[in-house]
Amino acid sequence: MSAKKPVCLTLKKKAEILDFLQKGSSVTYLAKKYNVAKSTICGIKAKRNVILKCVNNTFSGPGKRKTLRTSELPKMEKSLYRWFLCMRNKNWPVSALMLKEKAKKLHSKFKEKEGDFYASDGWFQGFKKRYGIRLLQISGEKLSSQSQLVDPFKEKLKDKIAEFELCNDQLYNADESGLFWKLLPEKTYVSTLEKRAPGVKSEKQRITFLCCSNATGSHKLKLLVIGKAKNPRCFKNLQCPTNYKNSKSAWMTATIFKEWFHQSFVPQVKSFLKEKNLPIKALLLIDNAPSHPNEAELTTEDGQIFAMFMPPNVTPLIQPMDQNAIKITKLYYRNSLTSIAATQSDLLESMKKITLKSAINFLEAAWSRVGKEILSKCWKNILNFTVNDDDLEDSMPLAILKEKWETELRSLMCNTADLLNSLNAESEFTLSNVKEWNEDIDEDNAHDDIGHEDEPDEDCISEASVKIIPSEAVEIFNKAIQWASHEGVDQKDMNVLRRLRENAVFQVLERKKTQKKMTDFFK
Repeated sequence: MSAKKPVCLTLKKKAEILDFLQKGSSVTYLAKKYNVAKSTICGIKAKRNVILKCVNNTFSGPGKRKTLRTSELPKMEKSLYRWFLCMRNKNWPVSALMLKEKAKKLHSKFKEKEGDFYASDGWFQGFKKRYGIRLLQISGEKLSSQSQLVDPFKEKLKDKIAEFELCNDQLYNADESGLFWKLLPEKTYVSTLEKRAPGVKSEKQRITFLCCSNATGSHKLKLLVIGKAKNPRCFKNLQCPTNYKNSKSAWMTATIFKEWFHQSFVPQVKSFLKEKNLPIKALLLIDNAPSHPNEAELTTEDGQIFAMFMPPNVTPLIQPMDQNAIKITKLYYRNSLTSIAATQSDLLESMKKITLKSAINFLEAAWSRVGKEILSKCWKNILNFTVNDDDLEDSMPLAILKEKWETELRSLMCNTADLLNSLNAESEFTLSNVKEWNEDIDEDNAHDDIGHEDEPDEDCISEASVKIIPSEAVEIFNKAIQWASHEGVDQKDMNVLRRLRENAVFQVLERKKTQKKMTDFFK
């Protein structure tokens, strides 16, 4: 009979045991529950005060720590941890080098130990475990935001709305974002036997796209996409569903934005307002990026359709398109991108077949899936002075609305993670991997040219069947999309086919997750 494998409990579980003991649970019951000896439970009970002091010593809890081993420099480390919390409360970034240098200064102040203190990597790893500190990548631009400028700007906006007698249908916001349209996640988990994770050259062809919508979400303008190529080969015989422009770096320029405002934004807004029987007046809110012309160049001859800049350091806090609209668009795009290869064996080969034409079609379909409700919610931060008291959801606290948005984003990211895991069984993609993959990119990170691959020739085989299973439906939709592309079918109809194919892909994944019955193996 094999001996029991010893169980080493974490401090968190030891604290749980102490809680059960305080509530009256027996030592025998807890020993069985945690698969340890009775003497272990008695030992934990004897060290109650020491364990609870250690657990409550850190702001974030004990994490995965298992021992009660204390530091050789307790005063210095406690002071260092207080300094660390102070820095993080101010949202200031703290690096390992900063912590080590501060530790050296504090050591020279307290002098708890004779001799030199070098703040080695080994000490630093132990300090992180003792105090539950981890490394995170900085995301977003809130650190440089100045929240004190928000209220004055909102008052200015309120006065402008009153001056021109504008309603929410006449308020617009536009913002651009970079997109690596063929980029796959760069992280993977490996087995303990693997010394490294070989990869392939990252596909970093980049485009910029601009989203624009009004405050009610009832009018979404056609996307503007900016690439490097003036006339991509894959655009041959294509009725482009978006506005397409080119620039040397594939980023927005003042010339492109001015052309978009006068040749695309103004005509589309006028057409929408006429349909709604509203006065031909509109306000476009934009950030003060260097690629945007001055306000004088962004106005119609009669001055009734014009642009208004937001202050320099408030856009991450209140700009509507930054409040999840662009993130959700990108997540829908990633799902469409990976769903193409979900039933194929080679992910990388599948990605090679994706052209700029495919990317633009997926991006337009993703934007069309962003609903009116989501877009209207994105304006809550900037238009809370126009809340309608009759609308129960509008009167919700912002924290509750943010929680609902995060739930929607989490659901989308779970779908994306499932797709990626189904494509590569040897890897494990988590929600954090998907979030990092979907982050907005900066101009400094873009160095690559947009490729001009041949149009994809998807190898799909259709089989006749009385009852069509999801995997067969995927193949049928692939054929239908290929046929529709050659026949010049309208892009809206193409998007319907793509969404149906995506639904079939998710059904394939669900079938893979379903537990098999014993009788399935004898069919």
